[in-house]
Amino acid sequence: MAAGTKVNTSSYGVSEQRLVVTAMVVLLCGLLWYVVYDAIMVPAAEQFKRFLVISPLLLVVVVHWLSAVPPSSRFSFPVPGSEPGAIHRAGGSPWGVAFVLLLLFFLISYQPSFYRLV
Repeated sequence: MAAGTKVNTSSYGVSEQRLVVTAMVVLLCGLLWYVVYDAIMVPAAEQFKRFLVISPLLLVVVVHWLSAVPPSSRFSFPVPGSEPGAIHRAGGSPWGVAFVLLLLFFLISYQPSFYRLV
């Protein structure tokens, strides 16, 4: 054996060591991301559940306010395919019915989470 040669006693090469270090860094970053994500999303989910519980009451208040405000001072929401007096002649807006149905579907789908709030 020559005096200037170096014997590699490690069973892993440089590329394998870099791969292991990279995997450890990725796992550590993933763990930290999960901890931060969990700390942010749990309170946000609680607030969103509370909003879902009071959303029917808010909907009733908004409908009452819109019916009590004179038409001249009301916001005008242009609905495609309808004329100004068509809502009163037809007995209801299909957009309003669609919104109520979507709201009911959303509230029913999250019904089990409402029981945990009580």
